[in-house]
Amino acid sequence: MSRGLIKCDLTLEHYFIYGPSAGVMTRPVLPRREGQPILMRGEVGIKEDGQLRPLVAHNTTHIDMPYHFLDDGMDLAAVLNNPAYRINLPMLTLVLDLSEAPEAHMYERYGVRYCREVTAELLPDVETLRQYDALMLLTGFGAILDRGSDDFEPDAEGFYHLPSVTVEVAQKVVDAGMSLLAIDCTTVEKQTQGNPLRMTGDVHPILLGQPSPVFILEGVSGARIEPQAGFMPSEGVLEVIPRRTNAGGADAAHARVFLNFYPENNRERLEQLVEMSTPEHLYG
Repeated sequence: MSRGLIKCDLTLEHYFIYGPSAGVMTRPVLPRREGQPILMRGEVGIKEDGQLRPLVAHNTTHIDMPYHFLDDGMDLAAVLNNPAYRINLPMLTLVLDLSEAPEAHMYERYGVRYCREVTAELLPDVETLRQYDALMLLTGFGAILDRGSDDFEPDAEGFYHLPSVTVEVAQKVVDAGMSLLAIDCTTVEKQTQGNPLRMTGDVHPILLGQPSPVFILEGVSGARIEPQAGFMPSEGVLEVIPRRTNAGGADAAHARVFLNFYPENNRERLEQLVEMSTPEHLYG
């Protein structure tokens, strides 16, 4: 096996929709026609009644800003290129594979087993977490994200059985002084009601409401790591590249996400990679 750097793109290739919703259609918005050789296409949400449905960053790989839950929280414009926030720089990341968590935590859909509830006992101790900038939780649900949401339906009571994170997990991440929590689901919150769909709003404020916010990266396509690399790393260097368009007032941003790692899980080489990749100055 090569000892060289492995770089995996963990960005979803589509929108993942749940809730009384519609699918997403990619279609020409400016079709090619005689006298007009240009072609443009776009993505729109279409409800069952044929009406358009807005699409937001939260339906695909994205990073949440404090403004998502807090009126006085920072928006994307306030965060971009600010060296006070490690998310603008490469992050040494602990990768926690929970696809083989204890049976009491597991759930199965479409032949995919995943950890439905991430609880504090599934995490390492705070001292271990303090060695990293970010924590990536891979529940196994990423395999369902990659399938797309065309046939992703709730049960008879309206529950989707999405992975979620407890408030104790959020507090543990805060206590460790981490900069980011990532998960292979489009939310960290737990569904509490179906028809109409309702989620908790407990985890986001704990993380985003800190004086130095813990940013939340959702919709990570973690299922593609092992097929590409041949193994699941336990740590790596995470790069999050948010879309910068219309940053003022943005509560979240679509993001490209890359995880860099080595076959031998060599901490020294990862730390060297972070140092080499981190600029001395950032300019807006």
